[in-house]
Amino acid sequence: MNRPSIRLFAALVAACGFRSIVDAQQMDMDAMQRWGSARVIYYTVEGVHSGAAPVTARMGGVADVVDRVSMAFEWSLSESKLLKITTLKNYPSEVKNLRDREPKCNPPVLKGSFELATFLEVANGPGGALDVKVERSYPVVEVAQFCTASRKSVPAEKTVSVQSMAVPSPVLMAMGAPPTDKLSYSADKKSMIVKDGNWTWTFTPSVTPPAK
Repeated sequence: MNRPSIRLFAALVAACGFRSIVDAQQMDMDAMQRWGSARVIYYTVEGVHSGAAPVTARMGGVADVVDRVSMAFEWSLSESKLLKITTLKNYPSEVKNLRDREPKCNPPVLKGSFELATFLEVANGPGGALDVKVERSYPVVEVAQFCTASRKSVPAEKTVSVQSMAVPSPVLMAMGAPPTDKLSYSADKKSMIVKDGNWTWTFTPSVTPPAK
């Protein structure tokens, strides 16, 4: 392993708090060398949301929402820096089981499409994370007034927020770091799976560009 790779490895171990664990684990030194010497790491990422989400910006109204986004980007491991986004694709949200926050109240009625998360932009953020600009689109929604009375129309609305996304290092797999409740690995040990609330993110790194 060359000196930059050793320094990078030590920094990652210290940052992740895995020093005692790494001492007891069998590391894949070939993989360590491969990741450490790569000028660019190519990530493909798949995010899936599955769970409850509000369907109005301000009034009671909840649904079970499935949403998905995929992207690919080039990453500098030594700098913890985004080099380039190569693809970014959003998918329509699937909405089921509309209900009020109070079970006894009448459920809301959507008068258009609800979009939980549309990724607009991905950029470098502080601390080696990604800053992701996300739009949420609420349609016109009819909600019951006073729980079961006549319905009131809530205007459509869009909100935009910037969310931080950490990029897990493939060195974690190479050094044999054990899975946690937030980070696990695919059965073939080629992908890292990150849980963040109702979102599940699958990060697949490679030292070669993905096939087009």
